[in-house]
Amino acid sequence: MTPDFNRGDRLVKKQILTLNKHLPRKRKFLDELLLEERPHVIGADGTRHRFKKAELREISKIIGSSNLHHLKLPIYIEIDSKASGSRISGKFEIKVVCHLLDIENCDKEIYLYRPDLKTLRIKLPTTTQYIFLVR
Repeated sequence: MTPDFNRGDRLVKKQILTLNKHLPRKRKFLDELLLEERPHVIGADGTRHRFKKAELREISKIIGSSNLHHLKLPIYIEIDSKASGSRISGKFEIKVVCHLLDIENCDKEIYLYRPDLKTLRIKLPTTTQYIFLVR
């Protein structure tokens, strides 16, 4: 009898989906969130994830008022079992993260390691979220 590798892959994918159940059904643009009295998104599991207004204002200063409709929140920190660091992508997401971490020469995506992730999550606890990937 040969082992069923597809069954194991399905099990891992199912566990990853469980880890990601906190992710929002739909992310919102920064300009939308700034207009809300209690800025939030609804998670796939039905929970409400609230954003701190101070974080939203800080991010808006970084990207500028003309770009508020270009940034969707929360900013995803991608955790991939194949990669050695955590990835962040997107023009405005990168601009925010590089500014806060004082990183120069940022490109279309960056990889962060534990010390920078810790700093980022301290500075943006409500506007960043981990997303787990399976490839």
